[in-house]
Amino acid sequence: MKYLILFLSIVLFSTSCSKKDPCEGVICQNNGICETGTCNCPTGYEGTFCELESAPKKVKVSSIKVLKIPQTKPDGTNWDTDGTNPDIFPVVYTMKTDGKTVDQVYWVSNLINTNAKISGQPAFSIILPALEFTDVNKLFAIFLFDKDGNTEESMGPGIIFNLKNDIKGRPSTITIDCTNCLLAFELDLKYEF
Repeated sequence: MKYLILFLSIVLFSTSCSKKDPCEGVICQNNGICETGTCNCPTGYEGTFCELESAPKKVKVSSIKVLKIPQTKPDGTNWDTDGTNPDIFPVVYTMKTDGKTVDQVYWVSNLINTNAKISGQPAFSIILPALEFTDVNKLFAIFLFDKDGNTEESMGPGIIFNLKNDIKGRPSTITIDCTNCLLAFELDLKYEF
């Protein structure tokens, strides 16, 4: 009996002294670090195991490149009346809830790419004023306009885009294009959380 009590005492003592690691079996994703059984997530991730991308507070556009541009107006004439290449600038609109109708101007470039190469890829590497998206759930549309003297003319239908879908995986560059579109754009992005 005395040996049985001694054996039970040793078993109780040894089990009460060994503590289980609270992070055992906890696998944090996206470089999260487990501390006291809970995942501490890096900036831009959330969830029990850091498995979800956080929505950024801002998506900043650092440059816009025009990938496609119509060679001429729909009637076949040159964009500029003096026969030179178009003087272009991008404009971003918000869309109405129907997803098909332009709502209001969100951003207009203060810079005009004068005599833009139609065959090249004109770029707006300086964005003035700053272009920042603060609601990635909204639908936006980007248009390209030609300025000819005092008139401004859209160079074709705009392209509707949804940042929420486009920024999955946090790419530094996104392409805004569609089948049969006359225009296409590439945006360089930076994220703020």
